[in-house]
Amino acid sequence: MNSKVQAQAGDGPAIAIIGGGLSGAMLCVQLLRHRETANIQIVLIERDAAVGRGVAYSTPFEGHLLNVRAGNMSAYPDILDHFVNWARRNHSGSVTPDDFLSRPLYGQYIVNQFENETRVRPGKVRRVRGEAVSLRHNGSGLAEIRLSGGQTVIADKVVLATGHFLPANLPFRGKPGNSSRYFSNPWALNWPQGAKKGGSVLLIGTGLTSVDVILELRACGFDGTIHMLSRRGLLPQSHKQFTPVPPFWTQDSPRTAGGLLHEFRLHLKAAEESGADWRAVIDSLRPVTQEVWQRLPLVQQKRFLRHLRSYWDAHRHRIAEQIGEQLEEQLRTGKLQVHAGRVTEYREDSTGVHLAYRDRESGETTALRGDRIVNCTGPDSDLRKVGSPLLTNLFETGLARPDQVALGLDVADDGAVLDAQGQPSTFLYTVGPLRKGKLFESIAVPELRVQIADLAKLLAMDLRGSETVAPEAPTEAAASTL
Repeated sequence: MNSKVQAQAGDGPAIAIIGGGLSGAMLCVQLLRHRETANIQIVLIERDAAVGRGVAYSTPFEGHLLNVRAGNMSAYPDILDHFVNWARRNHSGSVTPDDFLSRPLYGQYIVNQFENETRVRPGKVRRVRGEAVSLRHNGSGLAEIRLSGGQTVIADKVVLATGHFLPANLPFRGKPGNSSRYFSNPWALNWPQGAKKGGSVLLIGTGLTSVDVILELRACGFDGTIHMLSRRGLLPQSHKQFTPVPPFWTQDSPRTAGGLLHEFRLHLKAAEESGADWRAVIDSLRPVTQEVWQRLPLVQQKRFLRHLRSYWDAHRHRIAEQIGEQLEEQLRTGKLQVHAGRVTEYREDSTGVHLAYRDRESGETTALRGDRIVNCTGPDSDLRKVGSPLLTNLFETGLARPDQVALGLDVADDGAVLDAQGQPSTFLYTVGPLRKGKLFESIAVPELRVQIADLAKLLAMDLRGSETVAPEAPTEAAASTL
């Protein structure tokens, strides 16, 4: 039977948030912090029972560490020491801003923020478990979201906070769809425990996802050889303490991928000659990365993605020093081997998975064998191919369109989704990775917390019809413990 979830008469306008990971949960928190908008109802739609963790922070493995130091992981842009102080109360009094804490702990932090705010404002957030499959704007000016189970959620505003999708399926000829040796979801729990202890595993991809898999495999007792293969064979670099340098980019800098690369190399050389670390040059761009991206013409954005993105990702999205040391030790002993090239053949038989690839440097064909193969290419951002019923519906009805570089949705500056004609929606918004085409940097907490707070203010102002005051401090539980 089709049932509806909506604000009761007299309860005021409603906001539906599709996705209950970090972005969805913290958007709820930020909306609740605007206490002058107390009549706004929030409906949070999430497929999983848990809210607040998403893919990144749902791992139970304590060896999966944050890729950003604790001092820059506050969920609030106006309280930058919030996470560090929370971790000192709930984890260890010795936590410092320079620590790389575990992702499960950070997931608990986000859950704690959500639970605290919803506890003191009972009834303001309605959680609906299910998958949104379609959306339409009815004749009454309201949005109707249909769920796979038949329910319909009614709201004035809708926010897509769906986070990351699974990696794109590997385009290898001969790969069976029901293979017991091929793992398409690198984040599926428990699969490493069945790995043959002294065998070998093939990882397609050499980025952050593959690092997660390596750590989990070793923690499960796998002591065999791990082969990593990607087109360029670039591993994520490690963090290191350094002295900051001013950003070299200005509005007069080149607006071409090649010109920016040339300018970057000049400043990198100057930094090295002065004794500065290359990481300082990379990180000097962090406050302006989104502006740099938006000033590049479309053809140059595509050129950057095609030729330079993998180098940028390996140096920009770094891993904790202790994880880098583990990888270096495995490389030294040969337990971990990195290969660069394109796959030319894939086959499976009773003895395992067999790959052949054309080596990037020599051009020669090289063979690899493993007991298992794992797709570690990272989240798929081409929304035309991710298999989401909701996104398919939005594209078919013209309520949304992919961006021109296939990184997410086409959106306005404030996160409003652009329709098929390029017009910003008056009711549909997005937050998080779906904005990557517009912002490029839209996955790390330092960027997301600002994005979330800005969208919460925009929605609150729009629904109230008047300017809001600054949000109040987050609610802290009287006994906030794990």
